[in-house]
This record gives sequence, structure tokens and C-alpha cells, in this order.
Amino acid sequence: MGDVSALYGVTPYTLTDGLAGGVRAFDVKNGNGVEMTVLADRGLDIPFLRYKGVNVGFYSKTGVTHPAYYQEEGVRGFLKRFYGGLLTTCGITYAGAPCDDEGRTLGLHGPFSNTPAEAVSAGVVYEGDDVALRIAGQVREACIFEENLRMSRELVLETERNVLRLTDTLDNLGFEDSPAMLVYHVNFGYPLLDDGAKVYASARDVRPCDDFAAEGLHKYNLIEKPEIGRPEQCYFHTNELEAEGFAMLHNEKMGVAAIVRYDAGVFPLLCEWKCMRAGDYALGLEPTTAGVLGRAEARKQGLPMLKGGESRVYRLSIELTDDQGVIDGYIAKARQTA
Repeated sequence: MGDVSALYGVTPYTLTDGLAGGVRAFDVKNGNGVEMTVLADRGLDIPFLRYKGVNVGFYSKTGVTHPAYYQEEGVRGFLKRFYGGLLTTCGITYAGAPCDDEGRTLGLHGPFSNTPAEAVSAGVVYEGDDVALRIAGQVREACIFEENLRMSRELVLETERNVLRLTDTLDNLGFEDSPAMLVYHVNFGYPLLDDGAKVYASARDVRPCDDFAAEGLHKYNLIEKPEIGRPEQCYFHTNELEAEGFAMLHNEKMGVAAIVRYDAGVFPLLCEWKCMRAGDYALGLEPTTAGVLGRAEARKQGLPMLKGGESRVYRLSIELTDDQGVIDGYIAKARQTA
């Protein structure tokens, strides 16, 4: 070939219309069935991912908005800017439900996904004989008299396999200890998410987060038809027996699955966000460092802290496949096959 960008590559551009005007973005294609968009001005998160032409991620009614419009106001400030996407990162010093923690009023899920990345780079890299697409950058959360944290993100999309690898390195650039809370909000939507699809997970225990979730515990793993006005349900998956945990959404009718793999030692809890609400039809498979109930609650359970000058690495991967043998292998390893 004269130019391999016909097969794979990274294309930078800037969105120009409406609330998205001015947002820096990259379109990435691996030549093997995966095409995705990464937003430099939204923490290098991922609003769109398609697998062999099929939409995979949840994309909400808010659409992509410029981070300048973000205001932290309890729950609604985050939700009015939550496009969902394949990935929304929540953190860095707090994530989960809004709360009051040691004199600070904290909003839903923290500012990470509404923070522009800096020192952004993108291009084709070579790993031995294999080609991969790489995007990297840094996101800072800092405040006078308070935290000074920097997250260095690397996204690598393979071309020989349909695997996306994420590596985040968190540095405490301050002198005092700082909370370090992260929720990787990995979201799936129609048509991969559809009536009859199932969730399989490796964690040995699952519990509902509230009474309404408890009512549906017997079918927490079954995706249902959307219903008008139906409340969301959340389930907490814990007690991994292996070093690497996983959760998989399998659409048997399509013959396609998405697998989220994560370091169980770093992410002791996976939150399953089951939202069967018409118009907001979504499934989140969310590895978390300290749950999703807010920093005040996490502090009671043992809030993860990062010492001054300390670094910590977080890794997860997302694989798309229509290989039935691979899918059957994960089903066999899952806690249940109902």
C-alpha cells in the first residue's frame, strides 16, 4: 500500500457546532473492525466506539459538550454533561455519589471527565512486529491549599486484535497525603445492549445497592426491554478469586461480546449500572477503587490515599469479539451461566 492510513490510523480534529464547539478530538480506526473517538478536552475519554459497524457504547441525550459549560451542582451538574460514551472516567480525589466530606461539599463523580488533557500526543506505534494506535496525555486536579494530582493516561488500540488497553499513572505532586478515588464508567448501549443480552462476571459475590435493585437481584445479569420511567438499578460485584477480574456483556443474537478486564487488587469492586429506562437505556460495567457511594462513605470503609510524591498505576482493557470460542471461554469462567 502507498498509505496505510487507508487501513488504520489516528485523525485529529476540532468539533465546531453547538455546545461541543472547540472540543479537541481524535478518530481512531484499527483496520480490524474497531473505530472510536477520543476527546482530548474531556479527559481523553471515549464517547463513541463501533465494532464492525455496530454501535457499542451508550451515548446520552446531552451529547458532547465543551468542559467550559460544566458546573458542579450536586447530581445535575454532572448529569447535564454526561454523554456516557464507551468510557467516562470519574475522579480523581472523589467519585461516586455527592456528599459532604470533612467540610467539603462534593458533587457527583468528580471533575475528571470535564477537564481538558494537556501534553496530548497521538500516532502509530510499533510493538515488535505489531502495529498499535496510541493516544496519551495528562489531566491535572489541583487547588490552592489542597490537592495537586496528575493523571498520565495512555490509550493503546491494537490492530491485530480488537483490544483497547488503558494505563493511567497517578502522581501526587503535592507534599501531603491525598484521597485517590476512581470509577471507570464503561458504558454499553443499543444495539449491543438489547433485550436478551446477558452479563457474565468473575467476582464471586453480588449484592444490590438498594431495595429496588434487590427486587431484580434474580435477574441482575439479564438485559430487558426499556421501560418508560423505570429507575436505575446498581449491583456490586466483589470477592474476586483471580488477580484479573472481568465482566462481559454478551449479545447472543448478534454473536458479539464486550469484555472488560481489570486488576482485581486495585479495583476491589465492580459496579454494574443497569439502566433499563427508555431514552437512557444503558449498562455500565464499572471497575472502582472505592465504590460509588461517595467519598464520605468510602472514608468509613478505608479511603484509598496517595502519599506525597507517591505514584500508582491503574490498568484495564476492553475487548470486542465475535469469536464464539473466546466468548464460551469467558462464560465458562464466570460465576454463573444462568
